[in-house]
Amino acid sequence: MELLLEEYKNTKKSLMKLKENTSEEHERKTIGSMITSCDYVIRWIEKGGEPDSIRGIERRSVYQNTHVWDPIWMQSFASPESCGSFTTLSDFQRYQIEDALSTLTERERECYELHFGKCFSYEEIAGFLKVRKGTVQNYMKRAEVKIKASKLSSLFLQVG
Repeated sequence: MELLLEEYKNTKKSLMKLKENTSEEHERKTIGSMITSCDYVIRWIEKGGEPDSIRGIERRSVYQNTHVWDPIWMQSFASPESCGSFTTLSDFQRYQIEDALSTLTERERECYELHFGKCFSYEEIAGFLKVRKGTVQNYMKRAEVKIKASKLSSLFLQVG
């Protein structure tokens, strides 16, 4: 294994030198990909098993981390008359959403439902409510924080 590890390290050094001396962008990208692969193999050999996940669940986007439920739920909740049967919410799902939204002020809830339920932009919501876009952003930030806290503390939001 030591010999193999040494070979990969030497290959990586050679590839890095080659990349420095290459001017064409396409070739540089290909060589960069080869260097990344060598790094992965080196980490694998040194650790004696699969290295840490590069794109695991812990690397979720902010959008995925902050939403309590599937976005289609909120659209179905806000506009049940326009949703087809596949998005129809169960009574329990409606209760979960109501439970989370109950912690919001009237304006926060209004902004949240317009944005996630009716898919309006912050600018459009600001026009409807006759406030500045920054105000809508503040309402949405506070709503997200409250809903996330509600998700962590409510027994009803733990299931589903």
